[in-house]
Order: sequence, then structure tokens, then C-alpha cells
Amino acid sequence: MKSKMIGNNIKRRRKELNMTQAELAERAQISDVHISHIETAKVAMSLESLLAICKALRTTPNDILLGEYYYPVDENGEMFHESSEELDYDDKVLLQQIARLLKIRHKNKDDFSNLL
Repeated sequence: MKSKMIGNNIKRRRKELNMTQAELAERAQISDVHISHIETAKVAMSLESLLAICKALRTTPNDILLGEYYYPVDENGEMFHESSEELDYDDKVLLQQIARLLKIRHKNKDDFSNLL
């Protein structure tokens, strides 16, 4: 995976949350210099840093690594991942897979039958 793309994905999500690098660093318990270096692809990121950053950005490693940001809201206006906190890991993975299939379906309605 390309460090530059990952850094851009982190920066994009951070800005969506109106968060500074210093705020992200504090929440992830990583130095702000290290956050800057990750975002600019000057250093590689450890798995521990990735997980800490994802938690601080309320996102998943897939979102950071693949750049797929899709957060549907429920009837109360809460983002999907906030309203699914009581679900176990396997259920969250299943819901994420369903959401990705629906996204593909909307892009290629005629080709959806090939995915089943």
C-alpha cells in the first residue's frame, strides 16, 4: 500500500472531523510530529499507530488503507458505526460487507447478479 495515499486518507478524514494534527496526535497518543510525518509519507506507520489513529478518527483501517469513506446515518442522525456499538465484531464485519455490496450494486445495477 502506498504511504502517500494512506497519509492523504488520514488527512482527509481528520479534516472531515475538523480536527487539527495536534488534536489527532493527542487522541491517538502519538506525537504531532509523527502524525505530520505519516500524513506526508515521510515515515511508515506501525500497526499500533494505524489502530490508534483509526480509533481517534472513528473510522476503520479499511477506510484509511483503501480510502473508502461511507457513513450512512440512522433515523436518529447517528452515523452507522455509532449506532452499532452493541454489535459484536462478526456482525460489524458482515454489515460492512453488505454496505460494500450495496455500494457496488448502485454503481453497476446490471452486474450485481454476478456478486451473489
